[in-house]
Amino acid sequence: MNKKITHYLAAGFLGLTAIWTFNQQSHTVQAKIPSTIRTVMYTSQAYDENGQKADAKYPAFRRIEVDKKPVILDFEPYAPYYRISGKKQFIKANNIDGVKRAVKHNSYVYATSSRRANYRLIRKGASITTYGGTVKFKNGLRYYRIGGPAKQYVRASNLGKITASNTEETVATVTRDGGAPIYEIKNGVKTAKKAKKGTTFIVDRAEENNYAEEIGHSAIPNPTIYRIKGTNNWLYCLDVKVQKLLPHHFYNFEHYSYIRFYQDTDVYNADGAKQDHKGQRIRKQGGNLKVDKLLYIWVPAENKAELFYHLKGHEFYASDLPGGGGPDSIDVGDGYVKASDVRFIAGVKLSPINTAEEAQQNAKPKTAK
Repeated sequence: MNKKITHYLAAGFLGLTAIWTFNQQSHTVQAKIPSTIRTVMYTSQAYDENGQKADAKYPAFRRIEVDKKPVILDFEPYAPYYRISGKKQFIKANNIDGVKRAVKHNSYVYATSSRRANYRLIRKGASITTYGGTVKFKNGLRYYRIGGPAKQYVRASNLGKITASNTEETVATVTRDGGAPIYEIKNGVKTAKKAKKGTTFIVDRAEENNYAEEIGHSAIPNPTIYRIKGTNNWLYCLDVKVQKLLPHHFYNFEHYSYIRFYQDTDVYNADGAKQDHKGQRIRKQGGNLKVDKLLYIWVPAENKAELFYHLKGHEFYASDLPGGGGPDSIDVGDGYVKASDVRFIAGVKLSPINTAEEAQQNAKPKTAK
C-alpha cells in the first residue's frame, strides 16, 4: 500500500534552523488502494512497517494479492517491499519480482543437487532473474532459484553481482515539447544536456525531496526525479512518462540521521564541558535535527562517560532565559547533546564510534593537568 506520513527536517542555517516538510511512505491503512495478484517465487517472511518479523510466511509459488505499487519502508536497507493487501504485512519485492544477475560461467539448471531440471544451458554473458537469497543443497553448494513453477536453480558461484532490480527499473520517455533537461547531481545540481522529445531511457531509481525539490523548483507537491541507469544523471517527472511506477526513495532518510528535542536540552563540547549560554538551552521543538556521529564522551562534572550525538547544525532555536526573554537562537558551534536527552527519529541508525572505556582513557591526560 502507498502510505503517507509527514516528516519535518531541520538543519543548520543562516539565522535560525531551517525546517522543511517532505512526505514519506508511512504505514496508515487506506481504502481502495489498487492491488494485483502476484506469485511468490521464494518463501517469504512477512515484516511489519518497522522491519520486525510478523507472524506469517508466504510459501513459494503461492498466488497472493498485494498493493500494486511497491514501497520503500523506513528502515535499512531501504529495499522495496510489497504490502499484503488488507494487512499490515510486507514482503521483499525481490521475492516476487526478482533481480537480474550476470552469468559468469556456462550454467545448467538444476532441480536438486543431483538432478537437472531440464537440458537448458545458460551461457556465459547472459543475464538471468533470480529470486530471494541462496539455498544450500545436500552437496554443500549454494544455488539461486530461477523461473518456475517447477523448482529451478542455478549454482550461485556461476553468477555475478546484481545488475538490475526488476522492481526498480523501467523505461522513461521524454514527453516535454522542446526536450527535457538532463540534470547531473555532483556537489549540487547542474544541467548536463537536453534530450529530445520521444527519447527513451532506462531509469532505475525514483527519488523524492532534497535534489528533487531543487530541480523541480516546487512546481508540484512531492516532486520526483528518475535516475538514468548507469549514471548520476536525472530526469524530472514532469518531463517524462514512465512505463510503470517505481517505489520512491527519500534521500535524506537513507543518507542521514535525525533526532528530535522533546525537552529543553543542554549542549556540550567535545571535552565533556557543558556550554554556557547564560541559562538558555536548545528549545523543545517539533523539527528533526541532523546528526552525524554517536560517541561516548567523558563528562568530568559527572565523573562518567555518557553517550552523545554530534550536531550537524550550529544555530538552534533557544529556550527563554530563567527570567523570561532572551535571544531567539543560540550558536553552539561544534556541539554535542546527550543521547538520553533526545530521541532518534529517522534515517540511518548510528552506532557508537568508541566505547565508554576509551572515552575515559582519552580524558585522563586532560584531567591530570
